[in-house]
Order: sequence, then structure tokens, then C-alpha cells
Amino acid sequence: MEEGLEAVNATRGTISLVDHRTGELVTKFVAGLGWTERQPDLRFQVTDAPGHSISSYVAFTGQPYLCPDVTQDPHYYPLFPDTRSELAVPLIGRGGRVLGVLNVESEKGNAFGEKELKVLSALASIASLALSLADYQNRERALVELGKELAAATDIDALLERVTEVAAHLLDADDCSLFLVDKSINRLVLRASRGLLRSLVGQATYRFGEGLTGWVALHNKPARLNGVMGDPRWKGLYLELNPEEISAFMAVPVRGRNEVLGVLRVLRKRASPAAPPYLFTDDEEELLFTLASQLGAALEREELQRRLFTMQHIASVGELTARIAHMIGNKVFAMKGALKELGSRLSPLPLSEDTQRLLGSVERSLYEVEILLQDLRDFVKATQLNLQPLCLSDLVQDLVREYAQEFPHITFELALDEQPVWVKGDAEKLRNAFGELLENAVHFLKAGDKIHVRVTVSRWSGRRHARVLIRDTGPGIPERLKEQIFQPFFTTRAKGMGLGLAIVKGIVEAHGGSIEERGREGEGALFILTLPAIEPPQGGNG
Repeated sequence: MEEGLEAVNATRGTISLVDHRTGELVTKFVAGLGWTERQPDLRFQVTDAPGHSISSYVAFTGQPYLCPDVTQDPHYYPLFPDTRSELAVPLIGRGGRVLGVLNVESEKGNAFGEKELKVLSALASIASLALSLADYQNRERALVELGKELAAATDIDALLERVTEVAAHLLDADDCSLFLVDKSINRLVLRASRGLLRSLVGQATYRFGEGLTGWVALHNKPARLNGVMGDPRWKGLYLELNPEEISAFMAVPVRGRNEVLGVLRVLRKRASPAAPPYLFTDDEEELLFTLASQLGAALEREELQRRLFTMQHIASVGELTARIAHMIGNKVFAMKGALKELGSRLSPLPLSEDTQRLLGSVERSLYEVEILLQDLRDFVKATQLNLQPLCLSDLVQDLVREYAQEFPHITFELALDEQPVWVKGDAEKLRNAFGELLENAVHFLKAGDKIHVRVTVSRWSGRRHARVLIRDTGPGIPERLKEQIFQPFFTTRAKGMGLGLAIVKGIVEAHGGSIEERGREGEGALFILTLPAIEPPQGGNG
């Protein structure tokens, strides 16, 4: 400011910065005569309307303005009675955004010309560079700090909230929301938000391709709009702001190594109908991509760590279980031999009914122990796979037919995609997993109840996914038990060790898939299994 006054021989001057949130031009720095008793924090609406100051007009148009006689100028706003001529140049940042205005005044008429305009424009470029550099350094520090938090965080929900907070701050956004893919329901689910959507975390969802958010996830591409009202992709299902209030919208995919993990989106509110729209720039899109990339890496790392921990835990438990099962099996074998020998020795003797009942009870108990041992062995072997191309449609169809014949009092309904669905899987393990779910359902059903099975495939998140839905009309699973049903040794049945669903979960996750229960108590259970789908092998038509 001081160099500018001296270089162009001006009486006084100001540097004002644009407050894009309010649509105002705010005076930040002053120099020259007449400012000692005046407050420099002057605010003018950024507009091209007459009478709002020359600086406001320059901030609106982004073009320099040379005024030889302020008394004849429609945009001049009188602050000092001795001002006769004025020169104002914009401070232009990257992407062509107007950051502010450098303005000088003189007591002389026609005091500034092309020479002074070039000098002041050069100084404005230096000021713009300083502002942009400071902004870049602030962003860099924030990204480094966020990167450290992402690497060290243990609370995933707090981490997601932190990402939306940083994104909104760095991009000067009025709101930021994060949707992540829930494979079990094939939808984007809101996981974090800073504004009005916070109360809908865990509830607000988009299908792939639905609205701008779903479009970004489906196509794995960013979306950047100047307002949303005219875009045909806009659905407005969940609103941080009223559509007419949105000045700018931007969303980018959160990418993993091989698939889309979610969508990170930000919005800006329009300051006023008269103010220029506050748009997102190429640099800001790149910044949001950087945040999304950091988040994607953190999510994949967290998932890998979870799976590694689970695998290590299962391996440890499995090794111990296998040894115990082997030892118990040896003892059971010896006990069965001893019982058989005892029965042989007692056969010539007349035995009372109580004695015969006692011997029968021992024999049945040994048989039940053998079944429990087999459950333990199945649990240990759940993640030991022999992967081959497999027509999932055929496997499920055969299984449903078998169960329909075995349980004629239950109605089985099967829905298959027109094209057979293929996966790379272990046929025996997957057959056991689906069989366990069907048998588990039958156990809770009565005559006339139904089990509906659907096999489908869809393409989302950049990959094909096979989904098997098993729905019944039984009592359903209480909400309080849903987090426990896949845990080992949890059961609500009188018999068994509670390893059935734990084995199913282990088999599905070992195939790179997921399983979740989404039914409602009183309406029936609904198990949704998702597996990576493959193209049918050559000659494979199901």
C-alpha cells in the first residue's frame, strides 16, 4: 500500500479483501492522509450497481478502473471531500478469483494514467501472490496435520467428523458431508456432516446413480456446479441448504485402490441475489481430491488392520481349538470304545430299564459331543478356501430345491437374475454358508411361513458385485442382538455352540465379501451377502 502511494503520487489508498461468504468488500489496510480518525473496517457490497464505490465495482467485474473525475462517476462513493480522481485494480488469485482491490485516490483531477495503472497492477500482482502463498501454506499445514491424525486415529467416527471439519474450513464451505459405501445394502450412507444433516447420520442414503452424490459414486468422477437448480442429476433428497440458496456445489469420489469407497461433498451459500456467486475453482477441486485420497487410504488401512487382526485372532483361536478338538476327539473315541465294550459285557445280563436308559443317555451325549467337535473343526476351516470360478446362481438354486423338498411345510421362493451370476469361490464352503442361513431360518419358522431367496449382480464402485438376499417371515432378530449374532459362541438356540453364523461370516469375509442382517423384529430376518462377482468363464453359462 505504501509503495503504491509513493509510486503513483497518490493522496491516500486502501487494500480491501473480498468476504465471499457475505458478498462484501472489507477494507483491511489504509495509508495516506485522512485516516487517523477514521475506522478502516469499511464494508461495501460487491456489486456493479451505481453508488456502491468504485472498489466494489472492480471486485465485481475483476477489471481495473481508471476514474479521472469522481464527481462525474456513477460508482463513486464519497468518503473524503477532497478526492478528485481514483484508480482501482483487482487482486486476482489462482483460477481468476478476485481476492480484493487495491485503490488509490488523489486530490488532483485526472491524476492517473496508463503508466500509473501498470505500476499499480504490478503491485497488485505481488499482493495477490502473497495472499495466495499464505493460503497455500495454511492448506499445506492443515493437510499435514490431518494426515497425521488419519494415520494415528483409532476412533473411525471421530476421524470422519474431523475430515468434514477440515474440508469445510479449507474450502470455506458452509457445509460438508461424507457418504460411504455400505456393501451390504449397495448404497451410500451418510457417515459424517457438519450442518443440518448431522441428525441423519446413519440414516440418509443414496442409491448408486441417484442424485449428484450417487452419480459421482457410480461414475467415479467429480461434480462441480455453479448452483444446482438446473442440473438434471440433482434430486435434493437430503438438504444442507435450500436449493435456491446454494451458490456452488462440489463432490468428489473417495477412492480406494480398486473401487469407490464413498463421496465427499461441500456446498457454499449464496451471499445475496446481487452478489457474484462464490464458485469452487480447479485448485479447490484438487484440494478436495487430496482430502478424499487421504481419507480413502486411511479407510483401506483401517479395513486391512481390522481384517488382519481378525485373521490373526481366528488363526490363534483356530490353532488352539484344533488342538483341543483333537484331544477331546481322542477321548471321545476312547469313551465310545469303552462304552461299546461295556455294553458287550453287560449284554448277557438282565438290565433294568433305568440302566438301559442310562447307557443310551451316555451314547447320545457322546454323539452330541462329536457334533460339537465337528462345529469347531468347521469354524477353524472356515477361512481355508479352494477358490475356483463358480456359478453362484446354480449353487443357490440347487440348495433351495433341496431344502424345499426337506421342509415341505415351508414355502421357498427363488428369484435369479436373467444372466447367471458368477464368483470366484469355494463351492463347499459357500454351500455350507448358505445352508446354515437357510437351516437357521427354518428353525424359527412355522408351517405356512416363507423364505425368499434372491441372487443378483450389479456394477457399482467400479466393480461387479454379487448379492444374495435371504428373507423369511419369521419373528425376526431383536435389534439388541444384531451386533452379537455373528460372534462366536453366541446362540439363542437350546442346542449348538453358537458357531453357525460366525462360520458363515468367516467364509463370506474370506471370499472378500460382507454379510449383514437388515430385517426387523416381528417382520422376519433379512440376511444380505455381498461377494465380488466375476465375468462368466469362457463356455460358462450356468
